[in-house]
Amino acid sequence: MSSAPFDHNLIIERLKDQVAVLESVGGAADFAAIKAVRDFRTPTAYVILAEETPMPRSSGAPGAATRQMVQVRFGVVVATRNYRDNKGKNAMDDLRPVLGQVRDALIGWVPPGLVGARDCQLIQGQAVDYDTSVLIWADLYHTQHAIGRTS
Repeated sequence: MSSAPFDHNLIIERLKDQVAVLESVGGAADFAAIKAVRDFRTPTAYVILAEETPMPRSSGAPGAATRQMVQVRFGVVVATRNYRDNKGKNAMDDLRPVLGQVRDALIGWVPPGLVGARDCQLIQGQAVDYDTSVLIWADLYHTQHAIGRTS
């Protein structure tokens, strides 16, 4: 058992394994390195650990092993490109199957190797940017796992 933050690399590996259409899958550093919407390689996905919220638990005996459940929210940002129009409709049409595969890979999936892990659930999704050919969509997911000492 560890008290380390949720390992977002589990999500990255899941998407690499399950969503072959993605040109690449990166993390927060890869996402932050992109300076303009037009610079996104497409189709790509980026996994970003959004938030960890420990769930309160009652205190145990002094010195006893302690475990605490942590709710985890992570984002998956997907970029697709379409040159057929500059209004976004065709870009959304191109996004739909890619996003469907990403969601199929994550919804209901339990991240392996984590004590107390629960299935991933989609919380929300929305278009966050568009620049006449590249559409950026962000989904927010929820899961949980346990942290703390076992002895």
